[in-house]
Amino acid sequence: MLRDTHLKININHLEHNINEIQSFVGPNVIVGAVIKANAYGHGAKYISKILYEAGVNYFLVATLVEAIQLRQSNKDYNILIMGHTPNDYLQKVIEYDLIPTIFSLEQAESLNEMAAITNQKIPIHLKIETGFNRLGLQINDQTLAIIRSINQMKHLMIEGAFTHLTLKGKETDSKQFNDFLTLMKTLDKENIHIPIKHICDSIGMVLYPEFHLNMVRVGAILYGLQSEERGVLNIKEVLSFHTKLSYTKQLKKGESISYGNRWIATKDTTIGTLPFGYADGYPREMYQKATVVIKQKTYPIVGVICMDQCMVDLGDDIIDMDEMVTIFGKEGVSIEKLAQLSVTNKNDIVSRYTSRVPRVYEKDGKPYYIENELLR
Repeated sequence: MLRDTHLKININHLEHNINEIQSFVGPNVIVGAVIKANAYGHGAKYISKILYEAGVNYFLVATLVEAIQLRQSNKDYNILIMGHTPNDYLQKVIEYDLIPTIFSLEQAESLNEMAAITNQKIPIHLKIETGFNRLGLQINDQTLAIIRSINQMKHLMIEGAFTHLTLKGKETDSKQFNDFLTLMKTLDKENIHIPIKHICDSIGMVLYPEFHLNMVRVGAILYGLQSEERGVLNIKEVLSFHTKLSYTKQLKKGESISYGNRWIATKDTTIGTLPFGYADGYPREMYQKATVVIKQKTYPIVGVICMDQCMVDLGDDIIDMDEMVTIFGKEGVSIEKLAQLSVTNKNDIVSRYTSRVPRVYEKDGKPYYIENELLR
């Protein structure tokens, strides 16, 4: 690893989670694994390999660059780009055999013209707007005409269509589902048959089994990050964050720690320095809030968290420098608690960890693979 600070990814837990999800949705529903944002911080390259070996072969990302990274890992993956791909880069979609999301006639025309040059037929998914109001083809008097035109394009094939629930509540979610389904049924009557339809993310998948359609998009729940749907599936957290002490020192009462002298010792104590900071992805606002765990004992982070380091108050304890420090994970602060203290959500916490933090993939309690992006 060349660094004590690292993320651990529990392969056994990931395999358990995908098995739980596959059993829940049944054999007739495609499980689309959402591995955008570097697989929510878990490392897209190796997470996709593990999931592929577990029977998953539909991967969903947000950007073209994320999709190209996956394609370079495996030529057989089905890779859907859920976000916007600018027209200037649509040629890369063709070159790397990717599936773009289309939500305008103009974009479809551009892609069709590019595909015509090499006489290829490109699968696409249509994004339909039903209330989230982010990206999508709005449902109005022109919608049918636009989809008819796209369907008639010689070098495009509408493989899928999807929308995104706002998850405000059952009433509004049901309206979105019904609006989407009504459009799909109308298209069927026009002999425009779309094979893959999807509306559920992780939460929707659990809350609304009747909404599963042909595919579900699982992100957070895949990595053991549950919220409203907790308790329905036996899901296990996959990620934990660890380091070791880099230095200890004695501080006398009245001495201070870090920027601005904001933390002042109220008594003589031992301070431990830890080699991680906000440039690794740890929330800087955790100053005076968070704790770490060493040998099953909790110690508070004190002083302003620095870019590369932070400090903990060890009190009178003498800690061996080789002891593992858990920053979050099973033995320490949970990701959920960290998110609450940071006034954000769990996805934000895990997806912000940067490329300089090595990922250690463990199976059966032993290191199985180490990914260090800076040394590629």
